[in-house]
Amino acid sequence: MEILIIEDEENAASQLSAMLLEYCPSASFAPVIDNITDAKAYLSSKPAIDLIFLDINLSDGISFEIFKDVKIDIPVIFTTAYDHYAVQAFELNSIDYLLKPIRKEKLVSALEKFRRLNNRQPILSSSMAIEKITALLQAQMSYKQNFLIPYNNRLVPLNVNEISWFELCNGLVKAVTSNHTTHILEEKSLDELSDLLDPSMFYRANRQYMISRKAIRDVHYYFNGRLQVNLIPEPEDKVVVSKAKAMHFKNWLKA
Repeated sequence: MEILIIEDEENAASQLSAMLLEYCPSASFAPVIDNITDAKAYLSSKPAIDLIFLDINLSDGISFEIFKDVKIDIPVIFTTAYDHYAVQAFELNSIDYLLKPIRKEKLVSALEKFRRLNNRQPILSSSMAIEKITALLQAQMSYKQNFLIPYNNRLVPLNVNEISWFELCNGLVKAVTSNHTTHILEEKSLDELSDLLDPSMFYRANRQYMISRKAIRDVHYYFNGRLQVNLIPEPEDKVVVSKAKAMHFKNWLKA
């Protein structure tokens, strides 16, 4: 069985592939894809893939965008960090999903469901199904407005509008405010934050930074087609957007 994992968190992709090999030792894997643009290009080539594991929130947008441009007749199992905004959509379209962190018994159940399929059925191949899922997704999605920050013997709410960027540092997710105060959050990854925050206001610049639109001072052209994003206040490390994401970022910034 040839499996394709589309996931922008390297650790999550590695853990998933390891779990899959426990249940399907003979499985082989296509190279992991971590963004919508590359996924569209790869799937357009009609690869010999038996099953796709697809994260909903990728670094350059919501993965449903893939199905708008590419007809996919391969069974898909979605992965998501939260179950409150898309479960009904999956059920309506008989699409399986796995809630992160993925539990072994849930993965086995999803694979058994896949094995019971006698014939591949087109998944989300019609534009009507796409529109239904997108509408339901948007209707159910509510974005996080506050984080609770421990302070002495109490919890203090931190509004997302005060946050200039989130960064992943030594395994910890930190929020840095407009006055350069740093807070450690309980969230474990930027991928987890991607499901919580309004994508029109926060952008996943790279694996280390998720930045607020309000904090962007300007953007400089960097080496090899990359972009350097300058923020207020200024972080210790450069915030660099890759060449592959540069156009998507510029479109997001001017939207």
